[in-house]
Amino acid sequence: MKRAADELPRLAAEGRLYPSVIVSGGTPDARLDLAFEIARALLCEREPESRPCGECKHCRRIVRGCCLTPSKPRDAGSPDPKKGKCGQCKKRYVEGAWPEVAHPDVMVLHRQPKDRDIKKERVREAVHSVQMSPYEARGQVVVVAEAQTLHHEAPDVLLKTLEEPVGATPRHFLLLAPSAQELLPTLRSRSLTVYLGAGDGGAADDEKTAELVRHWCNRPGDDAFALWVAGLADRLLAVGGKELEDVRARRGWSRAARAAAEAAGALDDRSDRAAALALASDLLDAHRLRERYIQPRRIIEGLAARRLRRDRPETGFESSVNVLMGPP
Repeated sequence: MKRAADELPRLAAEGRLYPSVIVSGGTPDARLDLAFEIARALLCEREPESRPCGECKHCRRIVRGCCLTPSKPRDAGSPDPKKGKCGQCKKRYVEGAWPEVAHPDVMVLHRQPKDRDIKKERVREAVHSVQMSPYEARGQVVVVAEAQTLHHEAPDVLLKTLEEPVGATPRHFLLLAPSAQELLPTLRSRSLTVYLGAGDGGAADDEKTAELVRHWCNRPGDDAFALWVAGLADRLLAVGGKELEDVRARRGWSRAARAAAEAAGALDDRSDRAAALALASDLLDAHRLRERYIQPRRIIEGLAARRLRRDRPETGFESSVNVLMGPP
């Protein structure tokens, strides 16, 4: 069976794609490549059954910028770092920069090299641009790379456009993020969400997840529960990494949640699977507690105690978690 993500270009070619789409999971390259494939299908000038053709003037111009894709193998048109300029576009080579697009009706929003987020001013400029008539194509596409880094006031600018579109011109917003849960609920509720898979976690992540499952399967009785939870927190902290310490970062919590969800699939006991999935859901929202400067270990231990202890006592740190996040 095809993934939902594989159907997006076809829906775009037929004019049936939702105005706002969240592309989550996978790698940054995979998300960006799918976004450009969707953009080509949306703006291709051929008949719907032939879109994207890859040959028309729109398809040829909606490509990842040559020198701005250092993750791709270098070919004849790729940059030569020794010369400092790209052999194709002649611009100065910038290591790690995001791709530019030559099509005037396709915009890519991303953080500037020294910025922590995508400024609301840039989002406002993009929204103002799409409120005008397209330059060449029959529609317009805005790709928000690293949508999880949008300034906290930027989604409000997008929401007004999504709720009150201007005119009949097709306008589409493609929001790319490692996890849809890293975006505000208001954006998620107005978007179609597709998941590309776990991405390139690598053998190390798989090994840590396997260790998490082994630890879970050795769960003791209630008398040693606190020590077992501490070991569980150790393993989840190892999966999340140093990003768990950053108040603004959510990716580490997403990795920890993914590990808990994958562990749930490997557990035999039904109640354990349900508890692991509930814990994974809590971890996705745990950044809210981190913003209160609660230590990551204390957060994980409190969430685990709330979800996994059978008698569920309302004492100690578990009570403070319930006060902050609400009862389970």
